[in-house]
Amino acid sequence: MKFTLTTVLLTALTASTTVTATTVPQTDINKCKKKNAHAVTAIDTFCLMSNIVVPGTYATKGFHIGTGGPRDTTVYIAGNCKPGQWVPRSICRAQFYSMCANSADGSHGDSVANYGRNGCQEWFINVKGAYA
Repeated sequence: MKFTLTTVLLTALTASTTVTATTVPQTDINKCKKKNAHAVTAIDTFCLMSNIVVPGTYATKGFHIGTGGPRDTTVYIAGNCKPGQWVPRSICRAQFYSMCANSADGSHGDSVANYGRNGCQEWFINVKGAYA
């Protein structure tokens, strides 16, 4: 029986995907989405910026989503890093999603964590109505 390279690769990919789909644990983004979909949108939008520096105006202003109701969410990064520290997009998303996913039950993702050299970055996910 003769197989082309494409057939072999597609077969291997399909088999790999089938096995992986049933064994991969729930990701931080999925856990976060279950807690508060606004948090996912806020994190994704805020972390689109490619040149976030802490401290910095963009980092401190952050991003807010919502219309004044429950689950309104704001994400931002405060800090006193000297010199300022750059936050790559991938790190921004990974750290915020980890914070949200591992936040306390009933918090809807509301959490605070310190990152950066010597913990000089203070990351916030503020959720209106957290624990309510």
